[in-house]
Amino acid sequence: MAFSQRYQTPTRASSTQSPNTELFSESSSLLVPSGTDRRVFSTPNPRHTTPRHPNSSKRRQSGSSTPANSGTRIQPYPSSPHLPPCPQNPRQQRLSLRPPSSRASSNYSSRRPEDEDEDPHVGDMLLNEDADALREVIMAIDMKENGNLGCAYYVAIDETLFLLEDVAMPGLSLVETLLFHVNPTTILISARAPDTLANYLSRSAQGVDGNRGDVQSAYILRNLNSTDFRYDSGKGKLLGLDLETAGRQSVLFTSVVDDAIDGADGFEGQENSKQARSMRLGASINLDSRLTIGCAGAVLGDLQRRKTIHYLPNDPDALVPFKIRSVEMFALFDSMFVNADTLVSLQILQSESHPNSHQRGPSNSSSGAKESLSVYGLFQHLARTPQGRLKLRQIFLRPSTDINLIYARQNTISFLLRPANAEALMQLSNELKKIKNMKSVVALLEKGVDIPGRKISITNNVWASLQRFAAYTLRLRDSLRTLSGSEKIEIIRKVVSIIQPLALCQVGELISQTIDFEQSLERGRTAVRQGVDANLDELKRSYDGMEHFLTNVIAKLRGELPEWARNYVQNCIFFPQLGFLTVVSLNTETGKGNYDGEGLNDVWERMFTAEGSVYYKNRQMKEMDEHFGDACCMIIDREIEIIHELAVKILAQREAIIAASEVLGELDSLFALAIGCGQYNWVAPKMTAQNVIQIKGGHHPLQELVVPSFIANDCHIIGGLGDQNEDDAMESPAEVERNTIECPSTLVLTGPNHSGKSVYLKQVALIVYLAHIGCFVPAEQARIGITDRILTRIATRESVAKDESAFSIDLRQVAFAINFATRRSLVLIDEFGGGTNNLDGAGLVTAALDHFTSLGPERPKVLAATHFHEIFESQFLVESPELAFAHMEIRLDFDAPTMEDQVTYLFQLAPGRSISSFGSRCAAMNGIDQAVVERAESIMLMIVRNEDLEVVCSKLSDAEIQKLEDAETVARNFLEQDIKAPPPTGRGLRGSDEWYRGILDQVLAVDESTSTSYPIS
Repeated sequence: MAFSQRYQTPTRASSTQSPNTELFSESSSLLVPSGTDRRVFSTPNPRHTTPRHPNSSKRRQSGSSTPANSGTRIQPYPSSPHLPPCPQNPRQQRLSLRPPSSRASSNYSSRRPEDEDEDPHVGDMLLNEDADALREVIMAIDMKENGNLGCAYYVAIDETLFLLEDVAMPGLSLVETLLFHVNPTTILISARAPDTLANYLSRSAQGVDGNRGDVQSAYILRNLNSTDFRYDSGKGKLLGLDLETAGRQSVLFTSVVDDAIDGADGFEGQENSKQARSMRLGASINLDSRLTIGCAGAVLGDLQRRKTIHYLPNDPDALVPFKIRSVEMFALFDSMFVNADTLVSLQILQSESHPNSHQRGPSNSSSGAKESLSVYGLFQHLARTPQGRLKLRQIFLRPSTDINLIYARQNTISFLLRPANAEALMQLSNELKKIKNMKSVVALLEKGVDIPGRKISITNNVWASLQRFAAYTLRLRDSLRTLSGSEKIEIIRKVVSIIQPLALCQVGELISQTIDFEQSLERGRTAVRQGVDANLDELKRSYDGMEHFLTNVIAKLRGELPEWARNYVQNCIFFPQLGFLTVVSLNTETGKGNYDGEGLNDVWERMFTAEGSVYYKNRQMKEMDEHFGDACCMIIDREIEIIHELAVKILAQREAIIAASEVLGELDSLFALAIGCGQYNWVAPKMTAQNVIQIKGGHHPLQELVVPSFIANDCHIIGGLGDQNEDDAMESPAEVERNTIECPSTLVLTGPNHSGKSVYLKQVALIVYLAHIGCFVPAEQARIGITDRILTRIATRESVAKDESAFSIDLRQVAFAINFATRRSLVLIDEFGGGTNNLDGAGLVTAALDHFTSLGPERPKVLAATHFHEIFESQFLVESPELAFAHMEIRLDFDAPTMEDQVTYLFQLAPGRSISSFGSRCAAMNGIDQAVVERAESIMLMIVRNEDLEVVCSKLSDAEIQKLEDAETVARNFLEQDIKAPPPTGRGLRGSDEWYRGILDQVLAVDESTSTSYPIS
């Protein structure tokens, strides 16, 4: 009987066995015995040693099939992000490569298919053969195993391609939101898309016969090759688009290497080079959204395929359908737009390699990366569960603009930080350490894997994890209910309502009543408890009494043998899978057994030889095999059946287990925020619908950890009013406030290097960011208006992989902010323009700031820092109600003995602008040679006095003038000499050399007053 056992688990929670099953492999099976469990029963014999026998049969390889996820469609939480409908008038809510003139096109171009009934001309037009094509909305979705999601969709009637900013760890609720608002007719996914995404999308897709079933918004689901979703391919297709622009381009971007590169990439002969197109594209869309760019490539590839199918090559009609006039970006509703530049610049998330090289590995799971000094790192270690850390990371990656969600999180943190709940908070946080992520555990159970690896013991296998999870979850639920006032906290109500006590009690009791953990630990495999099945108990009793039974068998067998052979027959043993065998001593001379059944009417079949013994199968052994069977395998088979039934019952509560695990992860993430806010003494900001940032005593949460003391600063700026009715509608009646104080929307900071300008910019942005995740903020008091985007020009992320200079990266970031900012955006610009000459840099930063302040009611909130003082001295930027100047205070003492002590930084924000950046003082403080510093200061003073540096630098000193005059005198004396051939002296060449040298010495030694000619005679 083969030893390999099958343990089939259902893909759905049901009482019947599903045809889609997983077989246990040899290394991960629940019930395949380990080497320690292959017990060999034999009669006691001191001369006998347990043989190391070979396996008589190979184990069957277990097959596998991917279980199809099933269940109802996941409903989004009330705080789930929502998308706006496909735009009819994008205005500034979306980016577009089209100029403003082309955006305001005809009424027909902005209509959606659902507007057909409103215009009879459109209705008549949609009756032709192109009606279906005009209704096409083609969407591509790509999701990675780490949870990141990208999306792009094309609306045929608008001839517009929309791109979504990559979203970190969104979940299927976001996919459902995208489907609901976009209402696609075709969805494209990668062949390597996760099964969860593929199964979810396949539920509402049309069948092979085009039948939509009961689903009204069914779509065609197509699987494409994963190469169609590659980032490089998508970027190349976007660069190849011929988008409409207003007027004729007046500047042609090119470089010395563009011709060869464009020829290789297919851009030869086009109006702009590849690099120029990349720069223009990067100024309008976020090229760091790699998944979305890949999805855009898949959509463009599908459009090209459709053209190829319906039109012949070089057919001019092929240029009309599926034309792309613009490429636009859209952001999620109820979610702040944050790109990679902002995350890096503000150090919101920042990972680094593990300092121990042995902790690094090739894969993502074993890469050894750890969180560096970052805002997320302040809270990460406070989350106790794996799902809690994932949820916390998701909170930091997706700050919300839903003011109700923000208030709910703030109320939870305030409740947990009450002095009366301090002890309970720490106790509950420690209890959460015992909660595992049940998604992975249930996935292992569905696959039929009990012990996923050698590092997992019986005490931590699937069944033990499920049992402990049920017990600790119910304990946590009861503890939360005992907190005073917990019924008013949304997350606690959510935990209490989602956790199903009856289901979890059933799970715990079923496992406790079925699994014998002590016996499982002893045998090295999962064992069933006694009393569960009477037949199994009888088999185990027979198997356990095998030793006494075999003693009687060998005694009876020896009685039937010839007397001379009794000493050679040692005992009878039982091998699992081989059955009962008779052991005979080995004759070393012949290599055979000393007895092989002579004198008996029986055939002794030799099975194998091991360790000085020969093992035989005779008639009596065969009779025992037929009568008793393979008891070990029968036990294992029966235990597999019982555990399979247990798995079916447990998986019937799959949704309840996973829901409880997820809601505890959400609770854990809020516990981490609460504990962190309590440790760092942060305060709750007041959120408002007004477009304002008002901070009193703000701190930088990371900077204050690495300095002995930190100076707090205030901030008060107000963005454009826009539609005032909109703000009033968003504000609840009890929260309506009127701010009549005039405040600027743009604040420009000046001051010396090292004075804290960049820290101030970052701390304001971090306070705004933390407020939008529902966390407390490092300030004495804060009033934060809803902000939809934080756009930064702070850090220049250079890489040899990017065909861009540092200055071009800075330009792209500022261009992106200009094109993408709305009145509710916060824009940070730190020392922009420093990568080029002073005139160009000053002009660029002045024009950018002037652009933001000139937007009127649509102007964003802007914080900028610059060292271009000439833009203020020349009155290019002047203070106004929308624009204010500020500087970081310093104390000057030019009488100090050392240059390092002449400038003292106070790190205090003050109104007005600074007169100088004191760069030379900073240079001296950082080790620049004193002579270099003095020369720099002298040149700087000349520039300040508007002196001509060329004239000043060409002026000679008195010593230089005297030296020049002496040289001129010598030169004139030399020219006055009448040098002739030397007279013959009979000394040859040596005499001539002395003659000429004497003349030169005379010329060099003479001055104007004693200048005479050398006598030549």
